[in-house]
Amino acid sequence: MRLTRVIDVDINLFAFDFDLTMMTFFLSPEGKVYSRYGGRDSKDAENRLSLAGLRHTMESVLAMHKSKTPLVAERAVEKPLIPKDMSIAKRGCVHCHNVKEQQEIDLTKAGKWTRDRVWRFPPPDNLGVIPEVDRGNVVKTVTPESPAAKAGLQKGDQLRTLNRVPIHSFGDALFALDRAPAKGAIDVAWERDGKEMSAKLELSEGWKKTDITWRPSQQQRIPSLKLYGDNLTADEKNALGLKPGQLAFRQQKEVSSHAAKAGFKPGDVIVGVDDLEPEMSMSDFLSLVRRKYLVGDQVNVHVLRDGKRLKVPMKLIP
Repeated sequence: MRLTRVIDVDINLFAFDFDLTMMTFFLSPEGKVYSRYGGRDSKDAENRLSLAGLRHTMESVLAMHKSKTPLVAERAVEKPLIPKDMSIAKRGCVHCHNVKEQQEIDLTKAGKWTRDRVWRFPPPDNLGVIPEVDRGNVVKTVTPESPAAKAGLQKGDQLRTLNRVPIHSFGDALFALDRAPAKGAIDVAWERDGKEMSAKLELSEGWKKTDITWRPSQQQRIPSLKLYGDNLTADEKNALGLKPGQLAFRQQKEVSSHAAKAGFKPGDVIVGVDDLEPEMSMSDFLSLVRRKYLVGDQVNVHVLRDGKRLKVPMKLIP
């Protein structure tokens, strides 16, 4: 059965990433969630989706439904989910992909927003598990030296549960990892050649961090370095003792008010930030800052000025 209108349905049942535009749910007759199909990464909105993948999830869920003890994930959602000023009475139908944006606004106004809300629904890639697109619970590759590799997972393994959530799809893995702690360990179980196996996945601090530049709900968190100019030529870099491919761009004559207040001057050569002096162009570097930091973060920009190396502190703004 396919429902095209879900007005008056308790949306708290459908815990998922509200930055998405589509998510498919598979429910038991009692209204418990068996599985969810959908999800994306920072590269593309659809590269983790396929009709074959949807079919595989449907068949996997149906097989579990027919078993003696079908598994469901526990409900774990925020309350209240729908902000008061987006209520049905005031706005009519509220699009799910707008819910998170309003939550972020409300929490910020109330002074209750925290950084851990930024990196929601991290992909299994962060732990070294890259699943197949057409079979979302089958391991395509395992990143060497990753938590998944250390736990013993291998290519071709079929995930059964992750953080005690039954896994039929990439979407299920996103939900399972969203519930995982910021640091510690979670359970993982899989099948290999008909044999059930299990282990612990170790979670190091910062493991949930991903590129959030695609997320509509987080646009106000994405910073701009407010520094612009021309990339130095290879000869200009050589004259300054820099490598040919190293980041180096000369700040243009017009300095933004924010940068000027921080102490930047026309002609400054920017070569890095904090512990990074990467090999890339200015545009790639500015994109890197957008992915790596949040608005409000304090950074130290590496500058060459009049033959001297300086570290200019700057607070990032939108």
